[in-house]
Amino acid sequence: MSQRGFLFAVVIGLQICFLAGCDQSTKKPKAEKKSPSKVEAHPDESDIYRVTLTPKAVERLGITTTTVESKSVPRFRKVGGIAMVPPGQSQIISAPVTGKVEFPGSQSLPKPGVQISMGEPLMLLIPLLSPERDVPTPAERVQIANAQVMLKSAQIAAAGDVERSTAEVAGAKIAFDRAQKLLADKAGSVRAVDETEATLAVAQKTLEAAQMRKKALDALSLDSKTTEAQPIPILTPDSGTLMNVAVTRGQTVTVGSPLVELADLETMWIRVPLYAGLLEEIRLKDSVQILNLQSDSKESSQVAKPVDAPPTGDMLSASIDLYYQIDNQSHNVRPGQRVTVQLPLIGDAENLVVPLAAVVHDSHGTAWVYGQDSENVFRRHRVFMKYSVVDAETGKSLAVLSSGPETGTTIVVEGVAELFGTEFGTGK
Repeated sequence: MSQRGFLFAVVIGLQICFLAGCDQSTKKPKAEKKSPSKVEAHPDESDIYRVTLTPKAVERLGITTTTVESKSVPRFRKVGGIAMVPPGQSQIISAPVTGKVEFPGSQSLPKPGVQISMGEPLMLLIPLLSPERDVPTPAERVQIANAQVMLKSAQIAAAGDVERSTAEVAGAKIAFDRAQKLLADKAGSVRAVDETEATLAVAQKTLEAAQMRKKALDALSLDSKTTEAQPIPILTPDSGTLMNVAVTRGQTVTVGSPLVELADLETMWIRVPLYAGLLEEIRLKDSVQILNLQSDSKESSQVAKPVDAPPTGDMLSASIDLYYQIDNQSHNVRPGQRVTVQLPLIGDAENLVVPLAAVVHDSHGTAWVYGQDSENVFRRHRVFMKYSVVDAETGKSLAVLSSGPETGTTIVVEGVAELFGTEFGTGK
């Protein structure tokens, strides 16, 4: 290469270096946007995520902490139960005679589910007389004729007794007035007045009895052409809930046919099918907690007491039945409803416990708690929950764990849901 070409190449290189240096000196780095939280994911997806917050974020979330403790807590076992109407609190009202169903006035057909008070009229039953009642046999006609003659004779005799008693009262009244007048004129005696007054009283009682007998006989009639039968009101024997109505207006029913079903739901029984091998672990004389299927909180639970019930079981499932009674004044529990029953077990045991508010569940139902590694760093720990109990000292709900962080580990109580949302991108 000639000397001139070499100098040209050196000049070009210096210009390129100079331009590159100027660009680097004039270009300013962009400011990074600072996030209030940072989630560090480990390369292995099976590891637990760690959440790092700024001091301001910790203050805004209002995070409070406590420690994992080991306590001796009562043991429980949660099983399923079925609500049922206690025996004797459900009854079927049947038709006393053959007849036609009607309703008084403008009353409509009672609807199942309504509350009914004792003695409330449900419907009317118009009896239907058999054809033999309208066409008597010759022997029956003779008997009817004899009965009519005897009834007529008794009515005539009763009328005569009334007339005779009326005359006797009138005579006794005259004698009593005369005795009083003589006593007033000092020509009679007090004894005579007393005797005539007693005679008058006897005559008046005899007249009253004769009048009552005549009235009763006059009300009787043996006329073969009888009038229509009077409707029979069907009244509720007890208060309760109308469970079923088996008839409708105008329907003809036979004697003994079911009309309505009535049940008293003020108290309910809970039947608990239990594997027979677990019976020795249950405290059978203690009360139990009844929980609904959606919530395990104390506010939604009810206390049920054991009751004496028929010993029943199921051979196919090798189970026996335990029965408990609950107060159902609010009618929250219905017959056939499935509930969760928390049975107390014999003996207490040492378990890891954390506040129930510190436990959060993911979409798969897995339970987690957040431990505090440092001032602003939190790590999610998987836990296995056995059941929840209420602390007798504080009255707060505790989660009993079969496995989880070690005793003394600091965990988050308030703000655990916000941490969970921050980790998965749903928190603010």
